Amino acid sequence: MWRSLTAASIAGAVLAAAVPASPAAAAEALDWKACRPGAVEQCATLTVPLDWSKPSGPTTDVFVAKVPAKDQRHKLGALFFNPGGPGGAGGSIFAAGLAEAILPQFRDRYDLISFDPRGTGSSSQLDCGPVLRPGVPVFPRSKAQYDAMVASSRATGEQCLRKHGDLMRNLDTRTVARDMDAIRAALGEQKFNYIGLSYGSFLGTLYAQQFPHRVGRMVLDGIVDHKQGARKFMLDEAKAMEDGFNRFTAWCAKDSACALHGQDVGAVWDATVRKADKTPLTGPHGPVNGDVLRMALPSLLPLTSMVSDNWSVLANALAKATKGDGADFANVSYVGDAETAYAAVSCMDLPGELKGYADARARLALAEAVAPRVGAAVEGWALTAACAGWPIPPSNPWQATPVRGTAPILITSTLHDPSTPVSNARSLARQIDNSRLLTADLFGHTAYFNSACARDRITEYLLEGRLPAQNC
Repeated sequence: MWRSLTAASIAGAVLAAAVPASPAAAAEALDWKACRPGAVEQCATLTVPLDWSKPSGPTTDVFVAKVPAKDQRHKLGALFFNPGGPGGAGGSIFAAGLAEAILPQFRDRYDLISFDPRGTGSSSQLDCGPVLRPGVPVFPRSKAQYDAMVASSRATGEQCLRKHGDLMRNLDTRTVARDMDAIRAALGEQKFNYIGLSYGSFLGTLYAQQFPHRVGRMVLDGIVDHKQGARKFMLDEAKAMEDGFNRFTAWCAKDSACALHGQDVGAVWDATVRKADKTPLTGPHGPVNGDVLRMALPSLLPLTSMVSDNWSVLANALAKATKGDGADFANVSYVGDAETAYAAVSCMDLPGELKGYADARARLALAEAVAPRVGAAVEGWALTAACAGWPIPPSNPWQATPVRGTAPILITSTLHDPSTPVSNARSLARQIDNSRLLTADLFGHTAYFNSACARDRITEYLLEGRLPAQNC
């Protein structure tokens, strides 16, 4: 769902009333400096309360980046951007000069704003080791394997607590939405204009729920539906990812650009994974077993065609794996990924809610039934495994996110999104009053990154305020 944007693509690219921002945060000005010598991008750090219920207590820093509008005289204000996550360090992405590639059509009329959420990037960052540790079972087939998975999750969480203390307890998405409003206030903006992709859609939803009267023009794309619960989250994604794998194999069959063109790609995948289960492949940091290969699928199967050709990468990685080289899978797999904030935030908002080994086996069996090839090798299960023994209880567990009293919000999705299925978008549209749903009839994660038609209609809405009358 989210790492397909933040890791594989970009780097390859229940409150209904308004809650006022902290007066201290609103009064603080951002001290902008060039992110790099001679760069147009400007960087700053905003200090915010570590715990928003204690505005005079300990603080934490949030890194912010701005790309000033080219036409300052006629600009529409600031447009905030979140690329996904949890862990999507948008501020660092902008500071590296990538805003022009991602949002070129808004450079004249908006100051483009992004930030590294607390716990990520150049903000106060977590560094607690891999979320899914290499060698620890991801898909337990016995009570002993399940216990090992839970113990690994608990050990990662406890290690992080020892290193980061209260920051770990204040990473949930509602808190990060408060940070966004503090940035808005520090910028002196009356309205919050926003485009949030993937996990960024959930962040925007919670902002709108807490600050409905501050919402300006808001686009939520590649929807995370907080109403669905962990089991449905995983199963819906498994079905969509299985469809994605079938589309990938069909592409390989007809396109000579596929490194496995002319072969039975499904059979090649099955044989390679089985072989890696018995005799791990070589990798950049150690052995690469079948679980490492499986848990690279959530990064490589979703298409984000505007910024990355994932299927070519997947085909090349698989071709190399047949010869014993698993490095390309290891580099993008959830197994071994050291982005601790990904789990630390998810366990607060999107917990797996496992009730023991029997529950885990039942869920894995259901995934295999609806997705015979992909099974539970999806982000929904990655989060369940990562949070299986997390020592901090969720502060914002699965629940509906009704939003009332906002300006019109545009919700967008492809009809065949393997990471955040379109059912999520349809559900969220029913929860947000005054929203419009735009769908694009194609395969890929997020409409913005895959559909030129959707990009045009999103652009028209954000620049002109006109909601689209038709789907793409």
